[in-house]
Amino acid sequence: VAMEVGGGKGSEEGKSKFLLINESDGSDNEIEKAPLLKGKSGKSGKEVREINDAVLVPSPTQLWSIRALWFFLGATNPFPGVALRFYMVNDLGASPHLQALIGVLSGFAWNLKMPVAFASDVIPVGGYRRKPYLYFGLAIYMFSFMGLAVFPPGYGTATVFMSLSTLGQMMAGVMCDTLIVENMRHESAATRGKLQTECWILMTLAGIGGTLAGGFVFAAPSMTNSRVFMINALIKLLVVPFAFMLVENPIPPPIAGTPAESALSTASRRGTEMWEALKQASVWQPTLFIFLFSIFPNPGTAMTNFFIEDLGFGEEELSYIAVVASVSGALGMGIYYRYFKEYNWHWFFATVIILSAGLSLTQLLLVLHVNRRWGVPDLAFALGDDAIVDVTCSLLAMPILILIASICPAGVESSLYAFVTSVQVAGGTVGGTISAGLIEGFGITLHNYDRLWQLVLLCALAKLLVLPFIPMLPTNLNNIEVGEKSWKGAALISVLLVGGICWALGQASYKLARES
Repeated sequence: VAMEVGGGKGSEEGKSKFLLINESDGSDNEIEKAPLLKGKSGKSGKEVREINDAVLVPSPTQLWSIRALWFFLGATNPFPGVALRFYMVNDLGASPHLQALIGVLSGFAWNLKMPVAFASDVIPVGGYRRKPYLYFGLAIYMFSFMGLAVFPPGYGTATVFMSLSTLGQMMAGVMCDTLIVENMRHESAATRGKLQTECWILMTLAGIGGTLAGGFVFAAPSMTNSRVFMINALIKLLVVPFAFMLVENPIPPPIAGTPAESALSTASRRGTEMWEALKQASVWQPTLFIFLFSIFPNPGTAMTNFFIEDLGFGEEELSYIAVVASVSGALGMGIYYRYFKEYNWHWFFATVIILSAGLSLTQLLLVLHVNRRWGVPDLAFALGDDAIVDVTCSLLAMPILILIASICPAGVESSLYAFVTSVQVAGGTVGGTISAGLIEGFGITLHNYDRLWQLVLLCALAKLLVLPFIPMLPTNLNNIEVGEKSWKGAALISVLLVGGICWALGQASYKLARES
């Protein structure tokens, strides 16, 4: 998004896109509006920012366009979920192992976040770095579901088009993340993280509506999977107007007489900038904490099976739990930003982690059926327990998301944000494998939950192991110190990323071999 503007002459079209706000109070003080896209600058961007100690920020129109983009993506992404499940079973007639194969292959595109993010930083399209990749992602997603709707069902076509839909969703998601990072740089100290919090809340709540709407449309008379897929492709058009409303400065042409920089030299320069950023203690230490925070096991899969097999929950009950989890997650995000964002992070994380570990132990009451002796129905207890646990998880997740966005330097925002989130995903993949090993080690199966309470207890106590690593985090967002650079720290988190991707690919290969 365009951030470097001057105070020279410009067209009326370029005005009113950005405002200058006073950093001391965060209030919207509408002083000189700078031309955005056209005209030569009479002052440098630095000089404009120094006017009255002000900081250049996107206009409300720009910010609401980003919020709307996140909202409609959140609503449309889960829309075809029900139809896809029935498509796999009824139209394809795929057995469980074939469904697993298609799922592994179609999900591989999520491992391409880093290449796509780096490409957007290095290879502008038509002079722009973000919007073209966002358009490409939306177009690929729409094309993939049109293909599913038009072409006859088949294993090959289903795998290709579902893989393309994942690729399109990933590209759009990476660009949406980048928009957040780029715009957060222009938030005042009083409003740091506001846009990101609001976008995540909007996407979470919109996802509930999208899931319910997809199920409602699927249940309509004479509705088929193909029609749902075509509707899903067309409703993605709701996103397009807000994507067009986004304002992005074009990459300035080279100075007269100066040769244009080649893509290879740009990639080399951006790679060097990213490596220098990774060496900063303010980047690699929080990233290492995020990885460590992600690897600890959880009993999620075993608890879901327990709900279905032992407690007898059906799809309706599981839907209630999913809705409560989403609402609770959004509530936790809002609570953090409203009440806790100014707190010392070291004390905040320590308190919430200890609290989360203690509240996770309430699952023991459900596993041991203590709630029944108290006269509390299983579903009511599960809903209440899930709400409490998800609120505390969101209290931890939101500051981490804001931190990731805050440590990304200009120029390589997309690449570094994708790098850190990929490290987080890598940690989650390792944690999932550890969880699966523990489930198998405790002898928990679809019909044996005798030792599930031990797994719940172990996972709850394991959360406390991250407490000694909290000093890796800054005390708050306004106290992020660059610190000494360390190539060893940068190398460590790079190894974790590569190792995590290799681990994910190894897991995928293992599943493919096992299910074939």
